[in-house]
Amino acid sequence: MQWGVKEDWRMNLDRFSQGLPDPQDAEVMAYCEGCGGEIYPGEDVYCVNGYIIHAEWECLVQYIDPEVKTIEEALGVEA
Repeated sequence: MQWGVKEDWRMNLDRFSQGLPDPQDAEVMAYCEGCGGEIYPGEDVYCVNGYIIHAEWECLVQYIDPEVKTIEEALGVEA
């Protein structure tokens, strides 16, 4: 032992021998009520009136399906 260092100082990289988990093996937890897509463990979601939606603006808009109008149409006044 020299300078207080073990002789076998090499790093053990065994934790990398298996690689990352295959995303195709992930279990589907739910389906998005907005887009119909699969929701996997660890994903962020919106819960709206008991329904699960991807935490993405597009999915939320698809779910609530808003009616787009001008302000005059919404207030019922003529322009």
